[in-house]
Amino acid sequence: MIEKPLSVAQLIRADIEATTHANFRLYSNRRFWLRAFAKLLVTPSVRVVVMYRISHWLTKKGLLPIALLIRNHGVNVSGAELSPLATVGPGLYLPHAIGAGFGAYVTIGSNCTLQAGAAVGPQPLGNEGPKQTVIGDNVYIGLHAVVMGGVHVGDGAVIGANAVVMRDVEAYSVIASSPGRVVWRRSEEDGRHG
Repeated sequence: MIEKPLSVAQLIRADIEATTHANFRLYSNRRFWLRAFAKLLVTPSVRVVVMYRISHWLTKKGLLPIALLIRNHGVNVSGAELSPLATVGPGLYLPHAIGAGFGAYVTIGSNCTLQAGAAVGPQPLGNEGPKQTVIGDNVYIGLHAVVMGGVHVGDGAVIGANAVVMRDVEAYSVIASSPGRVVWRRSEEDGRHG
């Protein structure tokens, strides 16, 4: 069955839901959007994700120059550089946006968290051309971790603080150190970000 793509409003709602406590489903739609608007006003990490969603939508409509202006404003507001050319599933969460970022050749799944300084998709040196980086669903990327271009990270993986990931990561692996190595294997039941 082919799923209908989510609208920009649905993506933004999922992103804001990722930043709040589990009771958000108990709110009426009106109360949810009122709280969401308040978060948008006071939280730079929420603002930059919303700006990313708008700039990505503009990019898909062929308005890349305007999208890049919005991205630049997002960098100034939050310190996070989120390329409008990247594809990101619903539920993106940046607890602390300063220095976090992902490049143009990146695909990120649903319900992923990027901590401050996390970089996804910097391209390795060489003449091979750009390499696509793929991050699965429910992945946590810790403080100042780097996931290099061309790497595939499986669902439910945890990339520890300051890890440098240069090789593919199996699902539900916990990666630490530089260069990154597996230090633990999680089970699917371990939860969203363990």
